[in-house]
Amino acid sequence: MDSYEHLRIKASDLTEALESHLDDATWLLDLESGAVILAGVDDDDLEELQEEDWEDPDRFLPILAMDSHESFEIMADYVEELPEGEGCRALARALRLPKPFRSFKDTLHDFPDLRERWFKYHDARMLQYAQEWLEENLPGARLVQS
Repeated sequence: MDSYEHLRIKASDLTEALESHLDDATWLLDLESGAVILAGVDDDDLEELQEEDWEDPDRFLPILAMDSHESFEIMADYVEELPEGEGCRALARALRLPKPFRSFKDTLHDFPDLRERWFKYHDARMLQYAQEWLEENLPGARLVQS
C-alpha cells in the first residue's frame, strides 16, 4: 500500500471539491504537490499541464463529489441536534419539501442564529468527511488549514 505522508492538502480546497457538482469540470488532486485542481476550466494552475496529463493516475487522483444523499444527511443531522422550537420545526419542514436543499437554505435566512450555527456545523462535518476521504484514498496524507 502506498503512503502519502509527504502530502499536505488544504482542507478548504478539498472540502470545496468534495461538495462541488460541476458538469463541465473535474476536480483532481495532484499527488506530487497536494494541490486540488479544477480541471476543464481556465486556471493558472494548469498552464504548464496538457489536458492529457490530467489522466495520469500516478500523478492525479480524481475527487468525486459526495452524493446528494450524504449532503442531505448532514442537514437532517443538524436539524435533529437542534433544540425544539420554531426554527427546528421550520427547518425540518423545509427538508420535506420538493426542493429540500433550496428550502433549507431559504429557511435559514429567517433564523440568523441558526444560520450561523449551521455554517459552523456544516464546516465541521465537511472537515470530518474530507479527513475520512483522505484516510480511505491517500493513507498518511494530512489536511492543513489555509
